[in-house]
Amino acid sequence: MTEEKEVYEHPLYKYCKDEKEADAIAWAFVNSKKMVRFPFKFPELGPNEIRANILYAGLCHSDVLTVRSLWGPAPYPIAPGHEMVCEVSQVGSEVKDFKKGDLVGFGTQRDSCDKCKWCLRGEEEVCPNVKERGTYGKYWGGYSTALQQPAKFFFHLPEKFDLKRGPPLFCAGITTFYPMKKFLKEGMNTAVVGIGGLGHLAIQFLHKLGYKVTAFTTSKDKIPLIKQLGGDEAIISTDPEQMKNATGKFDFVINTLPTFDKIDDYINTVALCGYYVQVGAGNITEANVTFNAFSLIVKEIKIAGSCVGPRQVINDMVKICVEKDIYPMIEEFSFEDFPKAFNRLENERPKFRCVVNVKDFAEKNGFKK
Repeated sequence: MTEEKEVYEHPLYKYCKDEKEADAIAWAFVNSKKMVRFPFKFPELGPNEIRANILYAGLCHSDVLTVRSLWGPAPYPIAPGHEMVCEVSQVGSEVKDFKKGDLVGFGTQRDSCDKCKWCLRGEEEVCPNVKERGTYGKYWGGYSTALQQPAKFFFHLPEKFDLKRGPPLFCAGITTFYPMKKFLKEGMNTAVVGIGGLGHLAIQFLHKLGYKVTAFTTSKDKIPLIKQLGGDEAIISTDPEQMKNATGKFDFVINTLPTFDKIDDYINTVALCGYYVQVGAGNITEANVTFNAFSLIVKEIKIAGSCVGPRQVINDMVKICVEKDIYPMIEEFSFEDFPKAFNRLENERPKFRCVVNVKDFAEKNGFKK
């Protein structure tokens, strides 16, 4: 097997051999296999940018798929991460809505054109007119002691926002909340497929928004947790009889699984004129699916995909999460243990989101600027 070259040169973030010379320290991937501690200098702060000290950073499965080049070739070196709670340290000369010391969140998106028809109707999350729309790629994300990004995609945090549990809301939270905002109607009978990092949040949202919610799971062991989260019922998806009894039962089904081999089974549980929403995303080479188109026609089922959400809905979601105490279950790691957290995410089964405490390391080692 050919050994991959380690890449340390980056057009924006200059690698520092001496950490004392660095603006920040990232955990960056220098190829698809190797994660290293990467001291670096930021580029000059732009007039519409913010630099912020990262307090807590969440890890997402999409980070794994990106850095392993399973969603296409990654631009190494790369520091992933798009779930952050931060404290503003510097603002650009034209930034008006933020100041040093503000507590802010930052999520999956860094830019939009704000002029196209999608942006103008409040759907900037799909804006096709900016090359670097996502938080990380050419630019770097939250696996770092600090972040520098356009001000317009930072979010002010309410006073009672839980900083430690909050980061995953800016990816997993909005991923599950946005299709609910779009498609739910009063009195709908709802279901969640997969009780993991996304699904355990989806159950909480549906329950606390006042809907009856059923969870599809492969494990009987998760039934107590489903009840604890607010689920009314559980269906064992590997039991043919239970799946048969669920036929046409749900007005809204959200599938959070990153696999696609049983989609037709779940579509079959959607009621007349109901909605099936796919939010779980896995390896791009395994994303082709088949389903019975005739049942869509005669039952008038709507199939939708959903990926994160626009700024206004993120602000709405944050307020609801504070008001109704909707947060993910997390496992906390130290900054030094970022590789351990990444391995836990990639190869094990965390319950349910991994969050790294960056604040303690930064304060101790002089990287709170």
